[in-house]
Amino acid sequence: MKILYDHQIFSYQKYGGVSKYFCELLAHIPREEWDTTVVFSNNEYINEKKLIKVRHIFPNKWFRGQGRLMNELNKPYSAWKIRKGEFDVFHQTHFETYCLPYLKDKPMVTTFHDMNFDTYNKNEYLVKIQKESVARANKIIAVSHNTKKDLVEMWNINPQKIEVIHHGVDAPLSDALIGNRIVEQPYILYVGRREGFKNFSRLVTAFSILKKNNDTIKLVCTSEPLTKEEVDFLKTNNLYDDVIHISANEKALANLYKHAELFVYPSIYEGFGMPILEAMSYGCATAISNTSCFPEVAGEAAAYFDPHNEEDMAATILKLLEDNELKKSYICKGYERIKLFTWENTAKKHIDVYKSLI
Repeated sequence: MKILYDHQIFSYQKYGGVSKYFCELLAHIPREEWDTTVVFSNNEYINEKKLIKVRHIFPNKWFRGQGRLMNELNKPYSAWKIRKGEFDVFHQTHFETYCLPYLKDKPMVTTFHDMNFDTYNKNEYLVKIQKESVARANKIIAVSHNTKKDLVEMWNINPQKIEVIHHGVDAPLSDALIGNRIVEQPYILYVGRREGFKNFSRLVTAFSILKKNNDTIKLVCTSEPLTKEEVDFLKTNNLYDDVIHISANEKALANLYKHAELFVYPSIYEGFGMPILEAMSYGCATAISNTSCFPEVAGEAAAYFDPHNEEDMAATILKLLEDNELKKSYICKGYERIKLFTWENTAKKHIDVYKSLI
């Protein structure tokens, strides 16, 4: 069996849950059973796991259009590899439809993460190509039952065509690899992008509320640097010195999880929410939204708040900060919860899907 994964997500993401998911698949499927069409990529997970050799384009500098440039550079090679047809199943890593004319009758799998582009982050073009891709796919992998429900109810997709396969979580890095704490002050941790449905602005408002009761706590955020608008907002609300941005690789992120007072995930809607399990694996208590797929992922191992209510968000966070026994109970529940999610099991279920199409 040979599975061909295309270049798309590895062109667009340096960090991110989708590219991490695909890298974990590649790492847990026998090397002789997969190939990729990636030539150019700055993706950190590829680099860290040394899965394939790629060429970088200004890896230490981000500029607008960088991902699109790499995508266009990768596309001719991808098209050539697909036309050659030396694979049994094609797994599309994003939704661009350049690949569809070249597939002929080859089986195709696509992974559907969430409905953000048809709900909270409206994008008519991306919805159009998403619908074209899921229509062509022989199997759709949904990363949660919530995502499958959305596909069936919103787009009328045949549920028999959809397989739900949850993500896994990595084994935590050792304390020796993690090293001494990066941030000396006590802090709560936010991981990921910050725009729109990610709800970071409400978290900042909630943070300003809880600061009235805990003036030593800091808020650490990762991913892209703060925008000018974010900096101006923080300065206007006298929070600029209390919000720390760190562009964290996997080792630094592990350090931040390990030493955080708690992890907060305020997103309104996601397909899965991989950082929730990552935080639990490092013994970090979690406070998360009570919407979308989050109860499916975290079960009883997290404290929940209404993501539309800054007061409720602040109260939930503050309660965990002040009640050490409550925080410890969530940490213990988190350790048990993550046992249900392994990348080995995720990869095995993908292999079963691939084999069903051959």
